[in-house]
Amino acid sequence: MTVRAAWLQSSGQTREDTRIALSALLTPNGQSASETPLRSRPGIVPGGLALTGSGAMSCVIGTGRAVVQGNDTAQGAYMLAVTAPETLTLADGDPQYGRIDLVELAVLDDTYDKSGRTEAVIRLVKGLPSATPAAPVSGPGSAFPLYTIAVPAGTSAGTGGIAWQTAVTTMHYPMTALGGIMPTSGFKGAYVGQYRDVSGLLQRWDGSTWISYPKPIGGIAPHGAATTGSYTGQYRDNAGILQRWDGAAWQYAEGKATILFSASQTTMQSVPASTWTPITLNYVDIDDFTGWNGTDSFVVPRTGWWRVTGRVTWNGDATTGVRGARIVVGGVGVPRLTWIGPASTGAVTVGGEGLLKLTAGNVVQLSGYHNHTAAVRTLGGSGYYSNLSAQWIRS
Repeated sequence: MTVRAAWLQSSGQTREDTRIALSALLTPNGQSASETPLRSRPGIVPGGLALTGSGAMSCVIGTGRAVVQGNDTAQGAYMLAVTAPETLTLADGDPQYGRIDLVELAVLDDTYDKSGRTEAVIRLVKGLPSATPAAPVSGPGSAFPLYTIAVPAGTSAGTGGIAWQTAVTTMHYPMTALGGIMPTSGFKGAYVGQYRDVSGLLQRWDGSTWISYPKPIGGIAPHGAATTGSYTGQYRDNAGILQRWDGAAWQYAEGKATILFSASQTTMQSVPASTWTPITLNYVDIDDFTGWNGTDSFVVPRTGWWRVTGRVTWNGDATTGVRGARIVVGGVGVPRLTWIGPASTGAVTVGGEGLLKLTAGNVVQLSGYHNHTAAVRTLGGSGYYSNLSAQWIRS
């Protein structure tokens, strides 16, 4: 019969029928296309079969449950339970070379392996001493590795025995029932929609690769998890700021993240005649992204449209000529953000505001200008401030 069933026939059901039919409840082994239909992923139920050193040259394997896939696909998967701790005793080390011993969970089934035995065991396979020791080949039957144990040359109870804290390497990995989330990594998915937990990050198998949970539709990728968007409309957290993927680049979510900057001049500054001179602003009102250099320049932290405001207040040092204010980007004055007004016997404030498309890294300055014959001072303090401010509006 090529169609096997468990507990269907009133008689004649074999152990092989039962194992193969019940393997439908186990996760397939997807390491190759030929393995997936009938072979199950071996492994232990998480938390079981722990190794503990119990003596200088002995250890105990604790209770637990596991699945061992038969070497022959027709064998099906063997579901095992270790109901009492098993003690293993290691031979003394070779006088000259170290060796590596293997601890494995094995199924001996004489019908298939001709071992002369039919039983499940935890067994210790002794390795060969060598200058470059390696784990030994598994013993007869179908086996699943649990641990390797390094036995240095000359090791014995008289020399202190095995250093259990450093000599043991875990070889086993977990298994789950079909549909369960596998708490491990380092394996190929068996079917589309399979999930695994990798160091606390949920991943889904899409048929060719593991996709981290933040990337599917609807998930907001945490900071640092998504360099390139997976689809238009995906969102990510960029250092506490929400961004949206537009198909080509990350754009800041409209109305969700505002950047404010404002710096003022609270002391007078002498400005030479007939040259645009950067205004020193010695007091920061607000600087959300620490873009101010402390004197006269604001480094734009985010690309997009900005509302930029600049005002220079001039002292009444002279009544001749004009007084001006200008927004400068990258050392170049912006014509539509340049303001000129007449001098006066009192304080004169010149300036305004406008929208600028700026790129992250641009340097923005406020400059002042006059054409009097001698230097003229700005008026900082006494209720008058020169000021440069900027507000990010949108991408």
